[in-house]
Amino acid sequence: MEAKRPDAWFAYLCVITGSLNGVFSGARLIVSYRALELGGDGTTVGLITAAYSLLPLVVALPIGRAADGRHIGLMVRLGSGITVAALVMTGASENIPSLAVGSVLLGLGQVLTAVSAQSFIPAKSPPAQYDRRFAGLALAISAGQAVGIPIAGSLASVPPLLGHRTSLPLLAMAVLIAGSTVLAFSRHLSGGPRADAGAERRQSALNMLMTPGMRPAIFSSLIVLASVDLMTAYLPVFGEQYRYPVEVVTLILTARSVSSVVSRFFLTRLMAAVPRRLLLTSATLCSSLPIALVPAFPNPLAVVALLTAAGFFWGIGQPMTMTWVATLVAPSNRGSALSLRLTGNRLGQVFIPMVTGTVAGSTGVGSVFVITSLLLAGAGISTLHSLKGPP
Repeated sequence: MEAKRPDAWFAYLCVITGSLNGVFSGARLIVSYRALELGGDGTTVGLITAAYSLLPLVVALPIGRAADGRHIGLMVRLGSGITVAALVMTGASENIPSLAVGSVLLGLGQVLTAVSAQSFIPAKSPPAQYDRRFAGLALAISAGQAVGIPIAGSLASVPPLLGHRTSLPLLAMAVLIAGSTVLAFSRHLSGGPRADAGAERRQSALNMLMTPGMRPAIFSSLIVLASVDLMTAYLPVFGEQYRYPVEVVTLILTARSVSSVVSRFFLTRLMAAVPRRLLLTSATLCSSLPIALVPAFPNPLAVVALLTAAGFFWGIGQPMTMTWVATLVAPSNRGSALSLRLTGNRLGQVFIPMVTGTVAGSTGVGSVFVITSLLLAGAGISTLHSLKGPP
C-alpha cells in the first residue's frame, strides 16, 4: 500500500490539470465566438488571443522562482480560483474591453496551473522519470482538451442566455471547474522535497537562456503552442467565412485534440523506436505542410484530416521540450527553466496573434494558416540544426 502512495500526487495533478485545460481550451473557443458576437472581427480575435498571454508573459518567471521555493501547491490553488473568476467575467461581459480583461485573467489562471503542474515533476521525480511523467501530464492535458472543446461547443448550441449564446458555456464551465479547486487542496499537492535537489545556486534568466540548446528548445515550444492557439482562435473565423456550423468547428478542433492524445499515449514507445532528435523535429516540420494546405482545401472533411495530422505531431512536441528544458539546468533551477519556457510560449502567444490578426484583417483569414506553416517550418529547421544528438 505504501509503495503506491508516492504516485498519488501525480494522479491528483493529472486530474486537476486535465480538467483545467479542458476548460481553457473550451473557453478559448467560446471567447472567439463571443468576440464576434459583440461586434468584433478577425483583428479583434487576434487582440483578444494576445490578451490571454499578456500578463503571463510578465509573471511566468517569478512564478517559476516561487516553484523552486516550494510554493507549488499554493499556485495550483490560486490558478484554479482565478480561472473560475475569469470564466464568470467573460461569461458576463457585454463589451470587448471587459472580454479582454477576462481573457487576461484566464491566461493568468492558465500560467499558474501550467508552471505549478510542470514544476511538480522535477520537484518530486528523478530525471529518469521525466519523459514518462511529462508525457503523462501532457496526455492528461490533451484528454481534457478533447473533452472540453466538444462540451463547450454543445453548450454554445443551447438557446441564448442573457442575450448571448456564449454566456451559458462560459458560466457553466465556471461551475464545473470549481470541483478542481476543491481537489487542489489535497494534501498530496503540497510542496515537497525535490527528488534530486542539490545546493546549486540559482541562475538568472539570461544565464539560463544562454545555456546551449535552451533557445531552440524554447523556440520550438512557443511555435507549437502559438500554432495550437491560432487554430483554436481562427478556426471559428475561418468557419464563419465558409459557413461551417459551430458543431463542425467543434468537431475539427476535437479531432485535433484527440490526435494529440493518441500521439502522447504512444510517446514512450515512439521514443524507444525513433531518435529523440527526429521526434522533436517532427513536432514542427511535419506539421507545417498540413497547416499550409488548410486554406487550399476548405472542405470540412479535408480540414479535419489536415488538423488531425498536425495535432498528432504537436502532441509530441510539448512534453519532449519540457524534458529538454528541464535537463539543461541544475535541479534547483528546473522550475525556473520551465517557467522561462512558458515565458517564451507567452511571448509567441502575444506577438504572433497580433501580427497574424493584423494580416488577417487586410488579407483574409487564410493568411493565418500560411504564416503558421512558415513559422512551424522555421522552428523545425532550427531544431534539426541545434540537435546533434539527444538533448
